[in-house]
Amino acid sequence: MRQPASPMPSGSEPPLPGAAPRRRVVIDLGCGRRKKPGAIGLDIARVPGVDVIADVTRPLPLKDSSVDEVYASHLIEHVDDLLAFMGEVWRVCRPGALVYFRFPHGSTPFLTWKDPTHRRGVYLAMFEYFDPTTLDGQVWGYYHPAKFKIERRRLHFNLNFDTVRPGRVRAVLGWVFDRLANRDERWLYVCERWWGNWVGMEEAEIWLRVLKAGG
Repeated sequence: MRQPASPMPSGSEPPLPGAAPRRRVVIDLGCGRRKKPGAIGLDIARVPGVDVIADVTRPLPLKDSSVDEVYASHLIEHVDDLLAFMGEVWRVCRPGALVYFRFPHGSTPFLTWKDPTHRRGVYLAMFEYFDPTTLDGQVWGYYHPAKFKIERRRLHFNLNFDTVRPGRVRAVLGWVFDRLANRDERWLYVCERWWGNWVGMEEAEIWLRVLKAGG
């Protein structure tokens, strides 16, 4: 699966005089055989590409504030305890680290629930509870101390929209619905809240920035 570009530059931090530049640490949670290039792959399965064998839905075998970027594609729908998972991601990330999630969108019950290993439907609005700049984050942010700033989010009509060529009709519908849904934040909300379930928006992406002291 092609990896999405980060929404902003992600170069190494300037080194202190006389010090070697610090290497950026990028992890791919639940990577399987399709690990993000250059990342450290963590997965419970012993398959090619996995660097660390670990159940990524439980406490991660990583130090506090040691990671610069987290990538997880089609993982979060498998998580039993979302609050604990978000807390672990936040714990291992350095201040200002970038977190990227990609997942089947909850407005398509068929994709959400046909897989017996799925534990939840996931919506973009769920992440507002972790963002103190949103209304839900301000009202309900006491759920967990982990805090993130939503940088960008997208909805897509076709699953694996960037790697799988759909039929002609689905391609045209995807072109139309994707542009309607992602015109701006208001249009995205209306799609997720009202009409996305009518047409079946199959996939979503979100980029989060870690909010932590020192950032």
